[in-house]
Amino acid sequence: MPGPDREPSARATDEPLVAVVAGAAGGIGAAVAERLVRRGMRVVAMDVDAERLHAACGEGAAALHPLVVDVTDPAAIERAAEDVATALGPAAILVSSAGVFARTPALEPAHAMRHVLSVNLEGAVHLTRSFGAQMARRRYGRIVHVASIAASTGAAAASVYAASKAGLVALTRSHARELAAHGIAVNAVLPGYTRTAMTAADEGMLDVFVVPRIPLKRLAMPDEIAEVVELLATCATPYLTGAAIEIDGGLHVG
Repeated sequence: MPGPDREPSARATDEPLVAVVAGAAGGIGAAVAERLVRRGMRVVAMDVDAERLHAACGEGAAALHPLVVDVTDPAAIERAAEDVATALGPAAILVSSAGVFARTPALEPAHAMRHVLSVNLEGAVHLTRSFGAQMARRRYGRIVHVASIAASTGAAAASVYAASKAGLVALTRSHARELAAHGIAVNAVLPGYTRTAMTAADEGMLDVFVVPRIPLKRLAMPDEIAEVVELLATCATPYLTGAAIEIDGGLHVG
C-alpha cells in the first residue's frame, strides 16, 4: 500500500502520452522512437538532418511526427515545444539522444570543442528547459539522457566528447534533485560501444581492440540501448530518478 506521503500520479489519462525524442534520425534515437510508438505514444522524432529524419520516419507511422530542429538553437527548441503542445499536447517524456563525436587529442587544437559541447551538453539543457516546463505544469514527466560509458572511463583522443557526456550525467543528477518536486524523474543511460553510424568508421579497430575486452564479446545494437531507455521513460514510479545506468555488455566491470 502506498505510504501517506506518496502523491497520486498525474499521468492518469485516456489520451496517449506525448514523447519527444531528439536525435531520432538514426541509431539509438530512431530505435527509441520506434519502441515508444509501439507503446501507443504520440512520438515527436526530432533531428537537424531533415533527409535522414524523414527517411527514418517513413510513411506508415501515424503516431510518429518528424520535426526538424537544431538542438543548439534554444529559440528553435522553444518554438518547437510550443508547436508540439498545440498540435499534440504537452510533452510527458523527453529522450535527449542528439549527439556528435569528434577527435580532440590533448596536445592539438580542439577545433570541434564548441560544437561537441553545444550539441551533446547544451542541447540537453535547452530541451529540458522548454519541454520540462510542460511536464512541470502537469506534475508528471520522464526525462532520459543518452550519455556514454566514456563519461565514466574517459576517452583517449576524444576528451571533449567524454567531458560532454560526463557533464550530461552531472546534469541528470542535478536536475533529478531540482525537478523531483514537479513530479519529473530524470535519468541517464551510459551506452558502451554500439553499432551505429557514429562507430561505423572504427568498426575494424573496435573488433580487434575493444570487443575482446567486453564480456559479451560484441558491440551493442541500438535497440538494446533503446530497451533500457524505454524502461526509464515508462517507469511508473518517480522514485527511480538520478540514476546513470551503464549498458556496455559488462565492459565497465573489467
